[in-house]
Amino acid sequence: MRQRIDLVEAGMQGRARLDDRQRQRFAEAFLRAALRLNRRDFRAWLLRRVRTAPLAVPIDPARFAISKTDIELLMRSACEAPLK
Repeated sequence: MRQRIDLVEAGMQGRARLDDRQRQRFAEAFLRAALRLNRRDFRAWLLRRVRTAPLAVPIDPARFAISKTDIELLMRSACEAPLK
């Protein structure tokens, strides 16, 4: 199931991560897109911008790391699980 994203909140959080030059460029691109696109296309444009750099939340590789302890627990639980 797709997760619904609040574009206003995501856009404001992304904008807060930008430096002054990036903010200016984004504001200009935002205005150009708002003037030329219809409502549905503009929403799609903004959604793409929020999901990609520089507006997207930076990825922390440590969140995806699995420790030796985690692997050990996983292996132990797999061995203890009854076979069907």
